Amino acid sequence: MQKLIGFVKNIVVLASVCVCVWCAWESLGAWFSERGGEAFLFAAGMGIEGAPESETEQGTGLPPESSAVPEEVHTDGALPDDGVVPFHSDLLPGFTATPDPNRSSGTVEEIQLDGGTPIDNFFVRDSTESGTDLAAELLESPDVHIKGDGSVEVLIYHTHTSEAYSKEDSGFYYTDMETRTQNQDMSVVAAGEELAKALESRGIGVVHDKTVNDLAYNGSYSRSWEVIQKNLAEHPGIQVTIDLHRDSMTTESGVKYKPTAQIEGRKAAQAMLLAGCDASGDWGDFPDWEWNLRLILRVQQKAQELYPGLMRPMSFSNSKYNMNATRGSMLIEVGTEVNTAAEARYTGRLLGEILAETLLGLE
Repeated sequence: MQKLIGFVKNIVVLASVCVCVWCAWESLGAWFSERGGEAFLFAAGMGIEGAPESETEQGTGLPPESSAVPEEVHTDGALPDDGVVPFHSDLLPGFTATPDPNRSSGTVEEIQLDGGTPIDNFFVRDSTESGTDLAAELLESPDVHIKGDGSVEVLIYHTHTSEAYSKEDSGFYYTDMETRTQNQDMSVVAAGEELAKALESRGIGVVHDKTVNDLAYNGSYSRSWEVIQKNLAEHPGIQVTIDLHRDSMTTESGVKYKPTAQIEGRKAAQAMLLAGCDASGDWGDFPDWEWNLRLILRVQQKAQELYPGLMRPMSFSNSKYNMNATRGSMLIEVGTEVNTAAEARYTGRLLGEILAETLLGLE
């Protein structure tokens, strides 16, 4: 009799388990039907809350000091994929959206910067009050004549060589994060290297000078001026000098902005071209600023034509920043410290394609 009672109990337990499993399966099936592919991503631990879109803009000046954590070195020439996902997606595979509660952290907001005065197909933020007719300057030919025969005609250098990027696209940052680094795979040097390779692939000879000019931040521009002069003496065919930086944008509430564009299905750090001006002639050593302006306007125009959204509004300001070195001098900001190194490298490559198209197309 005891055996019979035990057998009946086992049957009842088994039946209960089957009912529970069947109910759970029905609920799960309904959830998957409702959520579709998102449900599978969530089940795999890949679904997180995403930052809302924003049109807020802050900061257009030169960046402060910068750095990041080491990253593996890639020697095969390929751009590493460090969590690149669609712009504003709420899916960041491989990374956590929850910071360590034992470390002070802040929010990263991914934005796309635009606005300014429309000129042709792009925008310019003109703070010079010089009355310069930018539309008319765009029609003027730059004084740059690139042969594209492999001889050195472009110099890429970095006044703030240690400015760094982040390793991961995580949606937050730690307030004690390093923003400068001597690991040149994680700094503006990496973006410059991609820029150089893209230009060289089109037959434009490049010197990429990786001299560290900001071990002591004060005096960086004096040191980079010496770098420019050294290279001009060694390569008298240089017509274009590019000072590649990265920016930094943080609100009073501690939100760091990450200017980002999606180009051909991949995230890129938004870049900004800066053209200097000395309309009053007060400096006395920058009489050719209009020649730089004409070239930079052409580059901005070509960028918008090839990769809409990649560039922030062009900045035209009362500044010099060593742009009095040649008639083809420019300063470029690529992203901020919370853009990833891979995003910055991708932008470097795109900038190379834009510059090649611009320079080789000049009369």
